[in-house]
Amino acid sequence: MYFSRVKVRPNIQELTQFHNVIRGNGYGVHQLLWDIFQESGKRSFLFREEIAGEQLSHYEGSRGAPIYYIVSQNEPGKRHPFFEIESKLYNPKIESGDRLAFKLRANPTVSRIEAGKKNSARHDIVMDVQYHYLRELAQDAGVDAAGKKSDLKARVLASSLSTKNPVISAKLESMLGGSGRYRYLLAQKLSPAKLFDQALKATTDASLEKWLTDKGEHKGFKLLSDEKRNQQKFQAEGYRWHSLAKKGKAAGFSSVDFEGEIEVIDASQFIETLFRGIGPAKAFGCGLMLVRRI
Repeated sequence: MYFSRVKVRPNIQELTQFHNVIRGNGYGVHQLLWDIFQESGKRSFLFREEIAGEQLSHYEGSRGAPIYYIVSQNEPGKRHPFFEIESKLYNPKIESGDRLAFKLRANPTVSRIEAGKKNSARHDIVMDVQYHYLRELAQDAGVDAAGKKSDLKARVLASSLSTKNPVISAKLESMLGGSGRYRYLLAQKLSPAKLFDQALKATTDASLEKWLTDKGEHKGFKLLSDEKRNQQKFQAEGYRWHSLAKKGKAAGFSSVDFEGEIEVIDASQFIETLFRGIGPAKAFGCGLMLVRRI
């Protein structure tokens, strides 16, 4: 396997708005990166996009230009009209019990069988967990639980603000109290609106943490715990929706940036994970786990 760093050539940046065109263009980036391997057939690489100015302290080009990290089965070509390519062999020496810091951009989804259909369908886990949490709150509060997520949120919040519904307040406080990461907020006497927003974040974080924990059980790792704070060494942020216009008006995928600390449970399985990635949307820059020793 190979690990590569791919930068946009300075002359391309100076003469065009190339980096602005490709940023966020999942299809275009994937096709351009595929070209550097000069191969056809099944994709044999994972990649992650970053901002060059944030990654390289002495970067001479536009600081907003993208930079790509790639793990691939084959070595990329040495020359490309758009990119500067640096590659090295990637043969990580990892053993069970090793502790590593990690970064992962992933597309977390959950499969559900929709009403009237036989087969399950993937759903964005962030939108899914928020929708079902809001429905639960609406039902407990005795307000209409039908409609879109935005409608549910407006109705539940309006009920909480107008009636100071004790059922809703109790459930929101219970959600914060059950999270080591959010429990401290209970002492701050939050406004109903702030309490509502923080509880929604807490239930989202809990779902994302479970998603990654479940993945780890099958990928050879587990999240490490911070015993003093009674929480795992993990955070998830940077939720973003990526539109794929070529596949339809509403087509696209979400990504979340995870980082934290893990312990390797099964070394051979984990190394396979570094090569094969985690979760769907790998063709669009998701799934590549970057690790370093701690």
